[in-house]
Amino acid sequence: MQNFNDATDLTAGDVTVELSVRKGILETEVPCEPLPVSPNIPFSTSRGLRFGVITFLLLLSAYFGSIFFQGPLLPLAFLAPKLFRWCIDWTMASWLLFSEFLIVKVAGVRVRHFGDDFLPHSPDGASLLLLNHRTQLDWLFAWGLGAPVQRMKIILKESLAKFPGVGWAMQCASFIFIRRQIATDQSRIDTLISYLLNSGAGCELLIFPEGTNLCSTSLARSNQFARKANLPYVAYTLHPRCTGFVYLVTLLGRHRLSAIYDVTVAYPDHIPFPEIDVFAGKVPQEVHYHVRRISASELPWDCPDGASGDLDERLAGWLRAQWMAKEAFLKEYYARPVEERRFKHEVQGQSQAFQRDTITDQLHPTLLGLANAIFWFISLIVFTYYLYISWIVFSFAVLVQITFVYLSIFSGGINFWASKQLGGPLLTGPVRSLSERSG
Repeated sequence: MQNFNDATDLTAGDVTVELSVRKGILETEVPCEPLPVSPNIPFSTSRGLRFGVITFLLLLSAYFGSIFFQGPLLPLAFLAPKLFRWCIDWTMASWLLFSEFLIVKVAGVRVRHFGDDFLPHSPDGASLLLLNHRTQLDWLFAWGLGAPVQRMKIILKESLAKFPGVGWAMQCASFIFIRRQIATDQSRIDTLISYLLNSGAGCELLIFPEGTNLCSTSLARSNQFARKANLPYVAYTLHPRCTGFVYLVTLLGRHRLSAIYDVTVAYPDHIPFPEIDVFAGKVPQEVHYHVRRISASELPWDCPDGASGDLDERLAGWLRAQWMAKEAFLKEYYARPVEERRFKHEVQGQSQAFQRDTITDQLHPTLLGLANAIFWFISLIVFTYYLYISWIVFSFAVLVQITFVYLSIFSGGINFWASKQLGGPLLTGPVRSLSERSG
């Protein structure tokens, strides 16, 4: 591990982090609160109501979509497993396109993409997206980046799988739910990543290496860890938990992993925290995502001449270096006036729901985005109506929900059950100890 009590430069991309020290202790005081402190913007009843409507529509559409679109597809999991995977991914793509439409058009949140584009990889390849976790809404706004992010499978805590509707849909989509103990999680991770690769759908994973969102409590814990581990104090990010990242990289390997996307989220005008404030209309006007594509070949696979340490240590050190660069990157970003907060090199993005007018910089719905939104609105009305008047539809909905609950409890989840039907080679990573926490 690098000694951060020495004056050190960490370089990640075009960002250099300079760590000044004095008598073995960093010159900066321990931050008590996350930075920056968001301005106390006034309440907006109309924006709050709009966000409330969006939340209701997202939850209702996820609930009905899991029952009436994904439920009937379950037999395909053992009759035609690859077709099942394709159909489920299609339903998720449609729902996420609807989500993007609501976030941008109804909530009025402009999602801007800076830095590098997302590049395709081979069907048997894999990529990792690393995102700092500023608020619990980061993943929701990230869907505004378009199809590349909407294809990704999120690694998230197991409790979210139990939510009716949303949890079932995420299980069907093969999101990976973990308990944050890598020794107990690794079997599920191995199985589900192997399933995604064997299905030919590719393996694109979104992870939050910090493990939780940034708040005063998590920041205090992070800086307490920094003191013990001789790391710099942070205020704009949390120190990453490296075990999960290291495990994923070693599991996928240098020949299968094509790229790492180091993504930084920033809120130029208002940080939606606490998240419940969005229902009072305290919604950001814009959310900025800076993407830095790092070829997997740039990871420290091989030990430099004269250096020591195993691959796990080198990968953990690499991730910490990226995060210290991210800390400095955000500090510089938020030091600017609100109207000047932008990253360099804005890109068009790959949204299928909206098209940007290069002259006015306005977003206009595409025909696909508009048709998809109309489809979902009509579907919600039709499902509600037939649930009320038809005992057959009602009975079908009850049966599907019972099936989802059964698979969730007795088969380890819908995703784990589906993976058993496909078969194929199983990737296995190095065995981890019970004391290691995943990130």
